Amino acid sequence: MELRHLKYFLTISRLGSFTKASEELYVTQPTLSHQMRQLETELGCDLLDRSSRSIRLTGAGEIFARYANQAIKEIEDGRAAIQGYQGLQVGSVVIGAISAFTNNLLPPILSEFSQSYPGIKVRIVELPTGEMQRQIRDGDLAFGLGYGPESTELISGEELFREDLMLIVSKRHPLSKSAFVTIKDIARTKLALLSSEYMSRKLIDMAFLEILTAPDIAMEMNSIDAILETIGDSQLATIMTKRMMLNYKKLVAIPIRPEILRSAAIFRRENANLSPAAQILVNMLIAKYRKNIKK
Repeated sequence: MELRHLKYFLTISRLGSFTKASEELYVTQPTLSHQMRQLETELGCDLLDRSSRSIRLTGAGEIFARYANQAIKEIEDGRAAIQGYQGLQVGSVVIGAISAFTNNLLPPILSEFSQSYPGIKVRIVELPTGEMQRQIRDGDLAFGLGYGPESTELISGEELFREDLMLIVSKRHPLSKSAFVTIKDIARTKLALLSSEYMSRKLIDMAFLEILTAPDIAMEMNSIDAILETIGDSQLATIMTKRMMLNYKKLVAIPIRPEILRSAAIFRRENANLSPAAQILVNMLIAKYRKNIKK
């Protein structure tokens, strides 16, 4: 039995599909099927029920999955221990982050970290919060930076700071000179918003629901920059934090009353030991943004 057998098995059980698992693992379906047959032969039982369209775990598979997950965790903890032993001279860290972090909050941290620990390779994976949390839970990411900080199963969220969502419009928009706007004011304005999987969109939808009104959505996108470019040359508006539009000189941010607050958080798997390099990055983020960004 090899480590790849466990990773292949756990991926298939999570996705319920050989096709999806082969795409995620970058191996062919015949190879994946052969590897699973090898594992089942070694264990002397079927782990996967292949009788329906969706692959399910057998009773034996459910038992084995618990131990396979624990084995993967032990190996990752072992790698973390070795990184610490090597004194942060070599190693790697994989971090998940939403685009709002990769654009302007992470770069100064990564620059400082790279100068102090040039032998540690850092990889940033840009993901929506939900997918990020899944990959943290599965052990694919050391930790993640997103909006929450609601904890989910096996994932804990530690708040970094809070910031207001604001109405962002071009300087030629009728509302551009307003001291503030209400949700009722915004309801009369055509909007370009992020799609529904984003945390800020969920907060916006809840704010409209509270006044029993629906937003007038003209466009939905999953790119912050695309939205800001669009509203800069139109009469559309969007709702984001002021920090998102600092590089867009055509735009202004208008406070919303009552406030819509969004919390930025560090997400990590519960009871997991971060590698020394990952822990240093977490400490740097906390030291910089808890102190310098007003809650």
